[in-house]
Amino acid sequence: FAVIPADRTWRPQPLLKPLVDGPQSAVVTGPAGEEIFCDEHGRVRVKFNWDRYNPSNQDSSCWIRVAQAWAGTGFGNLAIPRVGQEVIVDFLNGDPDQPIIMGRTYHHENRTPGSLPGTKTQMTIRSKTYKGSGFNELKFDDATGKEQVYIHAQKNMNTEVLNNRTTDVINNHA
Repeated sequence: FAVIPADRTWRPQPLLKPLVDGPQSAVVTGPAGEEIFCDEHGRVRVKFNWDRYNPSNQDSSCWIRVAQAWAGTGFGNLAIPRVGQEVIVDFLNGDPDQPIIMGRTYHHENRTPGSLPGTKTQMTIRSKTYKGSGFNELKFDDATGKEQVYIHAQKNMNTEVLNNRTTDVINNHA
């Protein structure tokens, strides 16, 4: 049996903040008819697979940062996950208030740019035309004896060289 002095206010012990144990799958959301929905920081909103009650729209979650392969002040690469893409969300130090998208995944509805396993020797970066069916592409094929670098521009292609440009073609140049 324990008592506290009458001149003190009783307070229960604070509850510990819950921790999220591991990454979770989610789907990027946005307004109806929108393919790319982000804020000025490149953050997106998602709907978690366990969320059965809230609609899948621009209010599905808080804004969530997206990890990029290279991120620096004014340089790096930027690839915004598109509405409908499956993403893997982790939580910094397990904190549910600090979600971060760590990657994206392919599955039966979200197919790869090539037909696997037939294109297994290719490394492809393919974009998708905003609200269209076109794309830009950079592809490296490492199949023995068929090595190739392929560039596809859906419309225009610009090259800017601030100093020298050298091109060596050992066999044919068409």
